[in-house]
Amino acid sequence: MSAHDSKHSKGHAAPADASNGALPFAPTLRKLIVILLVGFAVPVIILVLIAHFIADETAPPASSEAVGTQVSAASTASTASAASTEQRIAPVAQASAAAPVAASAVATGAAPAAGGTTVADAGKKVYESTCIACHGAGVAGAPKFGDKAAWAPIIAQGMPTLYERALHGYTGKRGMMPPKGGSSASDADVKAAVDYMVAAAK
Repeated sequence: MSAHDSKHSKGHAAPADASNGALPFAPTLRKLIVILLVGFAVPVIILVLIAHFIADETAPPASSEAVGTQVSAASTASTASAASTEQRIAPVAQASAAAPVAASAVATGAAPAAGGTTVADAGKKVYESTCIACHGAGVAGAPKFGDKAAWAPIIAQGMPTLYERALHGYTGKRGMMPPKGGSSASDADVKAAVDYMVAAAK
């Protein structure tokens, strides 16, 4: 071979990989596939670990002693709550029981109820806890407490009508009122509250 031919063959020699039949981009393709697999696998593994962690946090205690202790504590709290409720409602129940006995003196508020309170006191309590929300400011057409001009036409309809509207609600040209003013007071206490408001408007 001549020197010219050897120079020519050196300058234009084909790559070794091409002569072997291997693809020149094969290492890059392998790297891309590995990166894609790792890119998908890592977030999936992280999500599985988070789900496992959350499942462990919300699992109930495996020990039956722990469950028994919780039930025992809940039972004790329930018993204490029931006793507390009975103590809180006892004075109201006593005042409600005495209200029918003192029906003739309800308007004057002079009849003492059981426990040393008067029916007027029960009416005042219901007014201050419920009725004042509307009758204190005249909301929804409610006559304001102590407003003689606003109460006069209502009082003229008679106490049975006032009791009926207070107990069962009212919707009319003067406004609206839910039954018992939206409270859970007894009928006797609602009537006492009506008497209290009427007495203040006379």
